[in-house]
Amino acid sequence: MIIGLIAAVANGTGLPLIIFVFAEMTNSFVMIGQAVNMFAYYYVGIGFAIVILSTIQVWTFLTSAATQTARIHQKFFFAVLHQEMAWFDTSQIGTLNTRQTDDINTIHEVIGDKICIFVQFFTTFLTGIVIGFVYGWKLTLVILSVSPLLAAAAAFLASFTTKELSAYARAGSVAEEILTSIRTVVAFNGQMKALAKYDVNLENARKVGVKKSITTYTSLGFTEFVLFGAFALAFWYGTKLTVEEKENYDNRTCVFFSALLGAFSLGQGSPHLESVANARGAAYEVYKVISKHHLIDSSAKEGYRPDKLKGEIEFKDIHFSYPSRPDVKILKGLNLKVQSGKTIALVGSSGCGKSTAIQLLQRFYDPVQGEITLDGRDIRTLNIKWLREHIGLVSQEPILFAVIPIRCCREGITDSEVEKTAKEASAFDFISRLGAQLSGGQKQQIAIARALARNPRILLLDEATSALDTQSDSIVQAAIDKARAGRTTIVIAHRLSTIRTADIIAGFHNDVVVEQGTHSQLMTQKGVYYSLVMQQDLEDLKMENLTDLGGFEEPGIIELGSIPKRSRRCKSRKTSCKKKSSEKKKTKEKEVSENVPAVPYSRILALNKPEWLHIFFGVIAAAFSGGVYPAFAVIFGKIIGPSTYNSTATGSQLGLLTKTACTLLTAIIIAFVYDWRLTLLILACIPFIIAANAVRLSFVAGHALKDQKALEEAGRISAEVVENIRTVASLSSEDAFCERHNASLNGPYRAFLSILFGAMNVGQSTSLAPDFGKAKVSAQRIFQLLDRKPFIDSYSEKGLPAPAVPRSIPSGSPVAFLTGAWRCGRGTTTRRCHPRRGQIRRPGSRSGKWLHPGRRVACRFVSR
Repeated sequence: MIIGLIAAVANGTGLPLIIFVFAEMTNSFVMIGQAVNMFAYYYVGIGFAIVILSTIQVWTFLTSAATQTARIHQKFFFAVLHQEMAWFDTSQIGTLNTRQTDDINTIHEVIGDKICIFVQFFTTFLTGIVIGFVYGWKLTLVILSVSPLLAAAAAFLASFTTKELSAYARAGSVAEEILTSIRTVVAFNGQMKALAKYDVNLENARKVGVKKSITTYTSLGFTEFVLFGAFALAFWYGTKLTVEEKENYDNRTCVFFSALLGAFSLGQGSPHLESVANARGAAYEVYKVISKHHLIDSSAKEGYRPDKLKGEIEFKDIHFSYPSRPDVKILKGLNLKVQSGKTIALVGSSGCGKSTAIQLLQRFYDPVQGEITLDGRDIRTLNIKWLREHIGLVSQEPILFAVIPIRCCREGITDSEVEKTAKEASAFDFISRLGAQLSGGQKQQIAIARALARNPRILLLDEATSALDTQSDSIVQAAIDKARAGRTTIVIAHRLSTIRTADIIAGFHNDVVVEQGTHSQLMTQKGVYYSLVMQQDLEDLKMENLTDLGGFEEPGIIELGSIPKRSRRCKSRKTSCKKKSSEKKKTKEKEVSENVPAVPYSRILALNKPEWLHIFFGVIAAAFSGGVYPAFAVIFGKIIGPSTYNSTATGSQLGLLTKTACTLLTAIIIAFVYDWRLTLLILACIPFIIAANAVRLSFVAGHALKDQKALEEAGRISAEVVENIRTVASLSSEDAFCERHNASLNGPYRAFLSILFGAMNVGQSTSLAPDFGKAKVSAQRIFQLLDRKPFIDSYSEKGLPAPAVPRSIPSGSPVAFLTGAWRCGRGTTTRRCHPRRGQIRRPGSRSGKWLHPGRRVACRFVSR
């Protein structure tokens, strides 16, 4: 970056040197031969030097930006993975993912090109001022008097940056939440409500963005006003100096151009300050996460690591409330002791603190009062990573990761050990078949195998067999019984038949343990456990009666007891275990992304139809604004003398700096009026500039698509890990995911380096080409999604409405209960897809004519 700064500084001196040569050349048009040729050589030499310096400037800054941004990605991801769970409870996951993508990319853009361009403009400002002071300090001071106003205008650029970033982050969080649960949203016809929720957040972001744009471009307009005020002041005072103090005309020209160029460059650098302000706002949010102190840091090296672990656990007077709801007490004086090598089962109604107790044991949280000891030592004095490595967890919501197989759960595990654990969990057969889509039970089996692969001293089973059918439940339960031998095991189960063999059963009531004992002892006491068993037996009996009768006798007969099943999220269904299938999917996605159809600019404008009136006046204003600088060239040409070459050169140079088509068109017209021959000569160079800019734009757009695709892998890993942070923490796999995430960043940033040469400073008029190229790619991807025609349109109003369904089902009415082993097609029968063959119909209707997606509200869907 230091080399790039030096190159940017040297590059910034190019224009002032050209102005200096121009001033010397002003009186040389009356000369012929060698004098004029000498100035031509000067221009060629300066131009060649600018090309070399621009290349070095761009290459070094973008190389440094790629490295620094990758480092920021790594630090941010590492910091997120090692935060305590309380932080995740109070943070929006979608917002975190937005920070890692949009905010860090904003930082990258500023480090990559905006800073070096600003340094270049600022150097031009300083060089012009130095030349002005050398040749005429009085006129220079007068022109510089407007500099404080320019600085004040630039100060307004960051007014709404942080608010806008936060607003869009909230909108992104809502979108991610909706898309993650899209099956449930569609099942309840909730698309319109989801859109309304997203629109509310997007509207808030739009309002903030509008305020920011008004502030920004009002400041830029004020900057232009100040600049032209400086022109007028320079004309007046320069003339006064010439008349009163007989100042040299050549010096006045050099001072005027140099000082004005300096002030003008400072104004031209102001838009880049907006990008710097955006990056500052983004960096503030990113580094707020990176620098946050971790109350429970799983990466900390501190803490005691015992050589031997017996596994004796004791909860002593534990009081706890979740940080997100400190007013709701979850545990109120929990006292519980688990002997080494014994199995204890925790039973009770939902929300009584059973799962909270095992989360406290893993140090996801620290109790508000009391302590948890392991072999007589407070777990807060133990090393967190060591503690979690000796605990195996199988939760009621099996979360599997495509990037972490069973072997990653324990360092140094062999293939034979992996196969052994898979067989113990009855998962070896379907793993060997490499099934791409796993059922809930299969995922639960892999989670069990993953826990057993760690060979933990402590085993935590939270509804470990809840998703299994009867046959598989007995097989897996036998494997668990074998695995828990010699281990301290804590079991949470609502299926009470699975815990009857536990050494101790602890009954929870009102957030405390009210009874302990074996199954027979607690059945004799007829307390909490007894009532739960009786309720469950009654439910089983009712279901048997339903099966015998073939229907319902009363509408309320299927009412659940006091032990409702806890919800299970379906988002883990995204997991894929088939490597070949994943590779094919990636290849297919790559082919699709590389063939993104071109989008005409008119389609983008069509989306702004409600704002066409604003656009119309904006275009008119831009046209007038574009003609300002060429018109100024005419005025200045009349002031400095009759030489038409001066106005043409000045008009072309200032027109190039304005970067607008209106400026170029106006400059060409004026130039033709004054000297058509010289204008034609200059116009001969324009096709080369346009061609270079077109190549540059195409180059940037193509690589923007590749970069965007390359960064998706890192974003996918980040989103998957952050959403399932509890599973990652329980597996102590933070470092493994960090390595995988960091490795995924190497590819895109190596690819990004190919953009370095020629991607910037082909001409100052194309400094917006990278942004336009990226915007073009984004527009193509968006319109590709908008133009896709779904096979099942949930917004369609076609088809017959569903008939009225009675709220009560009379006795003897047929009711279908779908039963069977995994993957037998029970869940597939719910209508989310069209069958390849056959029909789904009711009497008197054809397939697809009843309960079409738009009227799915007539159905009620409850997922497992």
